[in-house]
Amino acid sequence: MTDFSCVTWFERDRQYISLGSAAQPTIFELWDDDVTTAVEDGFLPTPRVPRPSDDDWLPCAVAYAEAMNLIPRSQS
Repeated sequence: MTDFSCVTWFERDRQYISLGSAAQPTIFELWDDDVTTAVEDGFLPTPRVPRPSDDDWLPCAVAYAEAMNLIPRSQS
């Protein structure tokens, strides 16, 4: 998973998650309601730690990208 980078940003009324790599700088970006929907629909697992960091979100973002067929499963 070290080939991937995850960026997250959460405020009271804003949410952002993105996954990228050196080969593909933006694999996906989710904003606001799309983050909520992905979590509620079970496609985006959430870290099980308080105040998760970008590194905590990374395996969740990779799992989402795999579930959405944005990256092959063998890439993770």
